[in-house]
Amino acid sequence: MRPSLAGALLVASGAVLIAGKGLFAKTLYGMGLTFHDVAAIRSVLAVPGFALLAWLYRGRNAASAQSGLQRRDVLLAIFAGVLCYYLGALANFYALTIIDASVERPLLFAYPIFVVLITTAIDRKPPSPRIILALLLTSLGVILVTDALNTTLTDAEWSGMGWILFCSISIAIYFLISGELTQRLGSGLFTFIAMTAAAIGFAVHYQIVQGWQNIALSPTAWLTLAGLIVFSTVLPLFLMAEGVRRVGASRASLISTLGPPATAIMAYELTGEVLSVGQLMGIVLVLVGVLALELGRTRAA
Repeated sequence: MRPSLAGALLVASGAVLIAGKGLFAKTLYGMGLTFHDVAAIRSVLAVPGFALLAWLYRGRNAASAQSGLQRRDVLLAIFAGVLCYYLGALANFYALTIIDASVERPLLFAYPIFVVLITTAIDRKPPSPRIILALLLTSLGVILVTDALNTTLTDAEWSGMGWILFCSISIAIYFLISGELTQRLGSGLFTFIAMTAAAIGFAVHYQIVQGWQNIALSPTAWLTLAGLIVFSTVLPLFLMAEGVRRVGASRASLISTLGPPATAIMAYELTGEVLSVGQLMGIVLVLVGVLALELGRTRAA
């Protein structure tokens, strides 16, 4: 299998696994956990998993093995983790206390637009027609899948939209930094450094807000948290980092829009939620957009 195709499959697999995060979180909220509990415990307990993957994949990146760790790279990885998976995650969770998830998801998945815009500004070169087509199709598909067109906003909810856009921009910056640093550090080490930095932020934050000594969870809650950490945090974030290393930030961000359709399908299969005609059309548009991106590259190759 070509490295490029393998990278696309890695990103797609990571996006589908991350799509289950909302279902895990919804279950935990039903058990009485707050978003502070879920976000902080998930972040801190995921660190050993990222450490294990970094150890297993040590030395597999030639550039990292030859040049060693550079202080600038480490600091940039720390910045990416704190910005996206601490500050961005807090903004996301806070916004969900103000606005509905149907508004949050299409705004959150606007990050491929920011990736393309930032890349265009840095490279001073417009994106290819194939990228623009995939961007339009996947963006419209996400809007339809999340049923955002049927949602009306109150005045108070506009501030929530601002927090979600901040989170979306932080994800875009994370993708771009990941695309550069995974080439030198390797996907395992980069993800470990970034997620450890975010976990330290959450550890301090949670102690101030809740207090780690006050945690009292049932065995079922711990088991659900374990599922969230392994299958919707550690594995998908590593897969996506490795995928970004192979295919680049712009392409990976577009492929990752498979997440919302995967969430909708999981909700349909596991919770019995009914998919509207518009949502089904959105799923098709996202798939067509991703396929247009990938098939175009295959013909070009």
